[in-house]
Amino acid sequence: MSNSILHPSRDKYLSLLKQTTSIDFVIVTSDDLTESESIVREVASGDKVILKNNEFTSFQRAQRRNQLVASRQQNNLEKIFSLALEYINQDAQFDRLDLDWMMKFTELAKNCYSQTMHELWARIIAVELSKIGTFSYKSLKVLSELSTKEALLFYKAVNLTSRIGEDKSAKILTGVYKKPTFMSIFSNNNRKTINLNKFGLSYPQIISLAEIGLIYEQEIESAPYLHKESIHLSYVGKSYQLRVKQKEVILTYYKLTQTGNELCKLITTEFNKGYLNSLLSDFNSLLDITSNTDSLV
Repeated sequence: MSNSILHPSRDKYLSLLKQTTSIDFVIVTSDDLTESESIVREVASGDKVILKNNEFTSFQRAQRRNQLVASRQQNNLEKIFSLALEYINQDAQFDRLDLDWMMKFTELAKNCYSQTMHELWARIIAVELSKIGTFSYKSLKVLSELSTKEALLFYKAVNLTSRIGEDKSAKILTGVYKKPTFMSIFSNNNRKTINLNKFGLSYPQIISLAEIGLIYEQEIESAPYLHKESIHLSYVGKSYQLRVKQKEVILTYYKLTQTGNELCKLITTEFNKGYLNSLLSDFNSLLDITSNTDSLV
């Protein structure tokens, strides 16, 4: 009896190979081996690995594998383009679509296999048709290399982003401080920071997003704001006015790259009440914060 029966993981592995590569291995004992069967290798247990379809040449088996890959890629595209029908609206500009962009899109999109990624690629084609030039080839390339885990991590980061003033680029606010003077060095109100880890975004995760090219690795500082200067802050559709209480107050933040800003347009952000409350309370010593809504929380 084959020892593979004692290892269910082997059967699952062989099934995975067949589904993804068209390679059809069978594990048999020496007693079950026939003369016509060619041994690929002998495993440590003494069982023999053979090809189930050994009547085909290696070239023919490669052709079958290529057909399987092409079939799966075609299935991916059909799912993506059918999903896009849910998002395409009347302002689509079909006559302005760059066919080179479309061909590059198709070439990259065909290699995504998960439902989550199908949804993202469907949104891309729909948004691009509505506003030509929204997504660069670089952004498409980054997305094509993004794992589902990395996509979910980026989703977390985008939910913490806000916009400051006239600058439309997304930023993750991390702190505020008053530019130190000799008299303020020992003040407890000199610097306030937000622990992003409390809201699902750790520093190693920020580094991971930076390595992918979605966010800048280094924390950035704003130019100093003047006393009583008003700063407009937008977070998940809500608008706030930040009035500076002292002179030379500086905001710190992580900034999304151009690619990150392009891809964040695919994400429907969710209001993170805990993060907003932390931002409003922690920044209160240096900023007066008012909202255009009835309540800050």
